Amino acid sequence: MDADFQKHYLLAEEAYGAGDFQKARKITHELLNQLESMLDSEQNSEALLAWRSCVALLAGNIHLYGLNETNEASNYYELVLASNPQDTLKGLAEQGLER
Repeated sequence: MDADFQKHYLLAEEAYGAGDFQKARKITHELLNQLESMLDSEQNSEALLAWRSCVALLAGNIHLYGLNETNEASNYYELVLASNPQDTLKGLAEQGLER
């Protein structure tokens, strides 16, 4: 993953923290699209899946807590779980699904 991707992820986190949910949503959707195309073509899928877990969790939180779009949030939390996340991310995604 390059520094530009990480920079954009941090911008999405900043926008979410500042309450600019539309901007955060736009950035996370772009990042997830980029990850999906990379997963189709690259060998280092473990690292890409780890990134997908992080970005999808942020997208789920944006939709649930920021935009009050529960169906969309559920889809992103399911994507986290489908990415074989570490236990912390798995727990957070499960909490999001419960809400």
